[in-house]
Amino acid sequence: MSYPKLEVNFKVKHQMKIGELAERTGIPASTIRYYEKEGLLPTPQRGANGYRVYQDSALERLDLIQLGQKLGFSLETIRTIAALHGSALKDALLGQLDARLEEIDRLRTILEEQRSSVAGAKERVLAALVRGECRVQAAQPNQRLVVSPIAFHHPSGTYSKVAVMKI
Repeated sequence: MSYPKLEVNFKVKHQMKIGELAERTGIPASTIRYYEKEGLLPTPQRGANGYRVYQDSALERLDLIQLGQKLGFSLETIRTIAALHGSALKDALLGQLDARLEEIDRLRTILEEQRSSVAGAKERVLAALVRGECRVQAAQPNQRLVVSPIAFHHPSGTYSKVAVMKI
């Protein structure tokens, strides 16, 4: 006698305490509690013993929080995005990613300008050192300070001193 094939599909929800959640995510338990307090992570159920009991969805939410932080988003932005669902989530996420890219491009431009200024100052200082000068304020080409060693005699011994002259 043969029986009809019976398929049963069900998802077993894994429940874990805060220590296991912390271990699985690499996030300290104190940080997980902070995320709960700040509304980034839903308040978990409590077991009969009073311990927090987390579902697998907490893993996904913590992954989202970590990714958002790695991308430079504030916790407030992450909280706002995490509260959304469906197309609103997708639209907000894409909008925030575009805004972050613009911010990174702006910061990159500022850093490139600063790098160019520092490289120019280094070149001016090196050129001044080759001429036997030390241009303390090399970044300001119109103002030069020349440093020269001076030796003088004092009753307790000979000392050297540095004279700084504005040219």
